[in-house]
Amino acid sequence: MKVYKFGGSSLGSAARIRRVADIIAGALQQEELVVVVSAIQRVTDLLLESATKAGCGDNGYRAMLDEIEQLHLGIVGELFTESRLESVTLSLRTELGELGDIVHGVFLLRELSERSLALVLGFGERLSARIVSASLSSEGIASSYIDARELIITDVNYADARVDGNATDLRIKKRLASFPGVPVVTGFIASAPDGTSTTLGRGGSDYTASLLGAALGAGEICIWTDVDGFFSADPKRVRDARILPFISYAEAMELSHAGARVLHPLAVQPALKAGIPLQIKNSFNPGAPGTRIAAASEAKAENLPSHPVTGLTSINRVILLNMSGSGMVGVPGIASRLFSCLARHRINIIFISQASSEQSITLAINPSQSSHAKKIMEEEFCPEIASRQIDPISVRRNLALIAVVGNNMSGHPGVSAQLFETLGKNGINVIAVAQGASEMNISLVVDCHDEDKALNCIHESFFLSQGKVHLFIAGTGNIARSLLRQISAHRQNLKEENDLDVIVSGMANTRRLLIDGNGIDLENWEEALQERSGSAGITGYLQLMKERNLHNTIFVDCTASAEVAEMYPSLLLDSISVVTANKLGMAGPWMLYRQIMDARRKSNARFLYETNVGAGLPIINTLNDLRNSGDKIISIEGVFSGTLSFIFNELRKGGNFSDIVRRAKEAGYTEPDPRDDLSGADFARKMLILGRELGFTLEYGDIECESLVPEDCRGEMSVSAFLEKLQTVDGRYAEEIEKAAAEGMTIAYAGSISNGKASIGVKRVPFASPIAGLNGSENIVVFTTGRYRVTPLVVRGPGAGGEVTAGGVFADILRIASYLV
Repeated sequence: MKVYKFGGSSLGSAARIRRVADIIAGALQQEELVVVVSAIQRVTDLLLESATKAGCGDNGYRAMLDEIEQLHLGIVGELFTESRLESVTLSLRTELGELGDIVHGVFLLRELSERSLALVLGFGERLSARIVSASLSSEGIASSYIDARELIITDVNYADARVDGNATDLRIKKRLASFPGVPVVTGFIASAPDGTSTTLGRGGSDYTASLLGAALGAGEICIWTDVDGFFSADPKRVRDARILPFISYAEAMELSHAGARVLHPLAVQPALKAGIPLQIKNSFNPGAPGTRIAAASEAKAENLPSHPVTGLTSINRVILLNMSGSGMVGVPGIASRLFSCLARHRINIIFISQASSEQSITLAINPSQSSHAKKIMEEEFCPEIASRQIDPISVRRNLALIAVVGNNMSGHPGVSAQLFETLGKNGINVIAVAQGASEMNISLVVDCHDEDKALNCIHESFFLSQGKVHLFIAGTGNIARSLLRQISAHRQNLKEENDLDVIVSGMANTRRLLIDGNGIDLENWEEALQERSGSAGITGYLQLMKERNLHNTIFVDCTASAEVAEMYPSLLLDSISVVTANKLGMAGPWMLYRQIMDARRKSNARFLYETNVGAGLPIINTLNDLRNSGDKIISIEGVFSGTLSFIFNELRKGGNFSDIVRRAKEAGYTEPDPRDDLSGADFARKMLILGRELGFTLEYGDIECESLVPEDCRGEMSVSAFLEKLQTVDGRYAEEIEKAAAEGMTIAYAGSISNGKASIGVKRVPFASPIAGLNGSENIVVFTTGRYRVTPLVVRGPGAGGEVTAGGVFADILRIASYLV
């Protein structure tokens, strides 16, 4: 024999009740059944609202009762033929009439007692049980309606009654042991010894089924609901949550107590004592295997796969009450008094954390009980608070409790370390922690705003072999476009070979923004962005990114905006990692540079800017590796401009300076106005960054920078006019090359840093110098160090272009990703 319990969502319409009847009919071919039903979906809420309005003298209670009546009569109107409909309708109207009289009495008295409310709330199950029983009978299945008040005996705590196990066991056996046909039993409701109605708490129909199964020695208790079983996390919050085919009794109790709404917390206990497995099944998908709940030894016997963590769950809103004070240390009975006084007033404590110093005890409770609980604690410890032995009770609101549950956590080293490292990397502050000696449950309290983020990063850490990072990109220019092409082309490979999924979740430019937490389609991002009208600006974009609060977020700056660069410190302090191709942060004012560096040190987030100096060349990383390994940097020389490198490489081959600049512009090597490149400003910013990396306190004005723009070409002038006038310097450059060649040298536009001074300009270099051997638009950096004094360390390669720079940005993203996941 089995016990089948059907939840309210499984009974929400005539079609659903027919499906339930089909499930029952199929099971009856194999074994006998006892059926337990909840109220039809939404009915308990309507009953509560109606009774509450009536107790306040609000005549609007009638509308709620009318809605309840229409809902049930509408379902039976669809469910039954005329020959059967009259008798079913009569039985429902009898129940509805009694309900109306009771609620009207509450309205007249303007008083809603717990006793009256328990009676009112039980009508949902009474109505649904009559409909399901009649439905089975109409299908030719012998069935009878059973009121659980005849079976389950409780105390007189009407709203959340405690079951008298022995009395209940005897009544169930006497009433149902040899019952013909299929009993359809009302869930949720019970009775006190005096016969008055009580309830088993919200969701108590699961508990009813378990009590019946244990008393009758059922082979299985099957809970039919609207989900496929227990998940590793709430699938509404964690998209990658997976079905758990098996969990132990203890794990089911821990998950249920900590917020998993699949099963009533008390439903496991009777089944556990009787050794009866529970099965969670989906009435909308009856073919799904569901979740089996049984003894942990069953999993071992069947060699089921095991992991340290079985599942995560959370309670969205909790209140922390903290009692602390030096007068608590070493004083016996403080904890006993605290818990006893709260128990007398039936305050449900969700979470307890006590410092080993005995100086504080922290409790998490439901918000609805917080004011009452605080008052009780203040009254109990009034003398100690008055004498300042105990501080005033503190209250902290808007918190969430997360439980990490698993039988195999016990004795498994590193679980706690992995958990807190994951949270730390994502900047999630843990406010309180509790772990029992069984090591089956680590519970922690975080800010409500961080709940989804915490669940996702913990779940990814323990359950997924493939990690995720979420990119929010600023800028849609040449570098960003190249980066998106590279991510799109390489994403599948990263998934397969690196177990990493790079998700672009946001994009913005000065005109539009696009955000999709599930990932933007990289094949059609331009069309999607174009459809968006208006922009919230960079501040608004970053605010939206922070509100999404996705785990493993990386902000990618592909702009040349000083406004964006000014946001780096706040992003880092909010634990958002940053990758930037924008030099205006690290080469900005010294104050901004210091703010970025200070935020970087204080935060767990990462800040990478390799492309600021050498595009795709590993210049910053090489410099840091040298310094971190103890090498002394004597000097740095090099060419850090692809445009100027091209111009002087071509100049050495012969030709006029102005003609080469014109060709460079036509080839796309220069900015639209070549003076932007010839001024040396971009080169100077790169030298400034390197100087700061070496530890020198430098501003942009400290860099000695020779501009290649003639004095008479620096005012207002069109580009074409500038190029014409540039011919006047051709002779000077030809003469300089000739003089240098006479000394076995050539000229280059290069920079150097030594002894805290940085300079950039046209310099003579030996033909044997690595700088003289550059080709095309190559960049080069020459490190002369304590270790590389005789033969300097040279890094050389392409130093400009969208593809190269995007590649460097992508490499920085992957470096941060390897840290985060």
